[in-house]
Amino acid sequence: MDKSLADYLDGLLIALDPVARFTQVIGTPDPWQREVLLATAHEAPFLTVLASRQTGKSTTVGCIAWDDLTHAKQVLIAAPSERQSKELLRRIVDFRNHDPAPPRIIRSTMTEIEADNGGRVVCVPATDQARGFTVDTLILDEAAFLPDDSIAALLPMRRAAGRVLMISTPKGRSGFFYETWSANKVRRVFARSVDSKRMAAKVAFDRKFMSDIRFRAEHLCEFLGSGVPLISYEVLDQALSAKRALVL
Repeated sequence: MDKSLADYLDGLLIALDPVARFTQVIGTPDPWQREVLLATAHEAPFLTVLASRQTGKSTTVGCIAWDDLTHAKQVLIAAPSERQSKELLRRIVDFRNHDPAPPRIIRSTMTEIEADNGGRVVCVPATDQARGFTVDTLILDEAAFLPDDSIAALLPMRRAAGRVLMISTPKGRSGFFYETWSANKVRRVFARSVDSKRMAAKVAFDRKFMSDIRFRAEHLCEFLGSGVPLISYEVLDQALSAKRALVL
């Protein structure tokens, strides 16, 4: 097959399927990544992901952001710090560099990429300086570590037909992320390392050397306070879900 035609077909495939885009650059996504990549603004206008560390959060966010940019969408990613926001942009650049048919980039900085199709991705720390955008996709990275006031200022930036993605490791039993997840009013996705075969060795290592509380927070994604609860959050959540199902 002619190389130009092959590149065109490859570009068409990944333009239509974000999972194919992810697979081309990273490899086969975990089930939770596949679910998040395929979620649309129509079916999941507010998607919340509770994730262990090193499960591929930043890579997933990078794929979503670049895919949206290629479809002429405006994306804002807010992270707890400037360093984290710049690191996220590097992940997005990885997808741009592997795209066989990328849009022409007209602006590229350490915090922003803009294409000639109107698509744009801006990565910023979650401060008052993040105000003033109107976006199709709002991504709150490590949302449990963002101040509630910052989240309150960012949420209205979403267009009426846009979407919000909150993705984070757990941090205590308070704050917007915890309350949103616990209320179970948005689409929720677990991204636990203990459910990933590729992370089995790391999980086993950490289980051996971490304290029980730290392991439960980092790998089981439990919202823990300063003490050890008699009944785990996971057990309580399952019990409440079962009760709601019986009522319905």
